[in-house]
Amino acid sequence: MTKVLIIEDRWESREVLSRMVKEIDASADVYAVDNEDAAYAIAMKKTIDVFLVDIILHPEKPGDQSGAVFVMNIRNIEKYLFTPVIFITALYDTKMCMFSTVQCYGFIEKPFDMDETRNLIETAMRYHTTEIREKNFIFYLEGLIGTVPVKDIIYIQSQRHKLHIYTTEEEIVLPYRTCKKVLEEIDSDDFEMCSRGTIVNMSYIEQIDSPDRYLYLKGVEEAIEIGSSMKKKFMERFLNR
Repeated sequence: MTKVLIIEDRWESREVLSRMVKEIDASADVYAVDNEDAAYAIAMKKTIDVFLVDIILHPEKPGDQSGAVFVMNIRNIEKYLFTPVIFITALYDTKMCMFSTVQCYGFIEKPFDMDETRNLIETAMRYHTTEIREKNFIFYLEGLIGTVPVKDIIYIQSQRHKLHIYTTEEEIVLPYRTCKKVLEEIDSDDFEMCSRGTIVNMSYIEQIDSPDRYLYLKGVEEAIEIGSSMKKKFMERFLNR
């Protein structure tokens, strides 16, 4: 799924751009924030495919160009070296500077020309940022920081208010957190919930017994149950990989 991050201080503009992205691709994930700190947090956790960035995020500050600074910083992150950036601006004179310093893909001028804006966003959304596969899942346990390679996680299960992470090497038991939160932190299309308390790495699936709702994973003896309410979505995700 295409992931689009919108950084725009005006709520009305964020709404217009968010709706436009969903009209172009209803399955796209849209993240819309009003400041660079929230944008950095999302860009680090997710792999963004298109950035829509307002150059001036703090109009109350004279000479503010915090949106441009944000883009200059993310260009220092390897995976975002060539990710399309579309600037939102009413400052026509900034164009040439932005094109040369941060390899800007294009500009949206205020007030928006809806057709021109839609065409620009739609073309940029054809690009997909290459994920760095050697990701680590970072966790905190008894005051210590630990990591495990995401590719080594076979499945994750919530049991009795604890989170059990089963890897190719060990079982890690952590304080409870929601499966939704864990999926956000892992940020990998290989993982999907098969029941309310279980997330599996689909790369390890050896066999699925669809009628009886069980799946079998490499290196795991017991079968994993697929929840009846999640079966349809899970099978669609698995078959479309």
